[in-house]
Amino acid sequence: EDGRTITDTAVQAMNRVADGAKGIDSVIEGLDKIAFQTRVLAMNAAVEAGRAGEAGRGFAVVADLVSQLAMRSEEEASRARDQLSATQKDIVEAVQTVQQVEGALGTISGATSEVHQLVTTMATDNQAQASAISQIASAVQTMDQSTQQNAAMVEQTSAAARNLHAEVTNLSDQAGKFQVGGMRAPRTPPARPAVAVRGTGYVSPVKPLPVAAMASADAGEWASF
Repeated sequence: EDGRTITDTAVQAMNRVADGAKGIDSVIEGLDKIAFQTRVLAMNAAVEAGRAGEAGRGFAVVADLVSQLAMRSEEEASRARDQLSATQKDIVEAVQTVQQVEGALGTISGATSEVHQLVTTMATDNQAQASAISQIASAVQTMDQSTQQNAAMVEQTSAAARNLHAEVTNLSDQAGKFQVGGMRAPRTPPARPAVAVRGTGYVSPVKPLPVAAMASADAGEWASF
């Protein structure tokens, strides 16, 4: 933006120079006319000096010098006009170049605005991505905590299973100490036929004793039992 302001100032200055060159051309044209008129007057003076004879000889020399000076003034004015024309041409080219620079700066300014918009969009997207990553990190942390809790529960379950296995082994050893019919009860008792009880869903695994055996049992045996 600062560069465009500077180029605008340069274009305005060059336009003023071009206008000033046009004014100089007018001045040179006026000087050229004055030199031409001076040369004409010098020629007239030389003619009058020739008519005057010997008395006007010196005046004729002066008139000739004035005529030469007038011719040189015309030549210098012509050279100045040519130089001014070339300068005006250069000024026009310089103005066009500065205008091209201004156009390039305008393009750069527009592209910079687009880049700024893209950077703003990228910043917004980065913020959204950062928020999503934070949510993912929080979810991963929650999953890690759940995994640790599950691992602790698995360890507790494993320890409880080991304790239960030890208790079952101990109970099996204790049950093996009982004597049944003169024999050590096996660790795993044999399966017995189930007896259904009417009116309930319970099935007793113990086989009922015969009625006769119960009637013949002696009171003393029951006391000893």
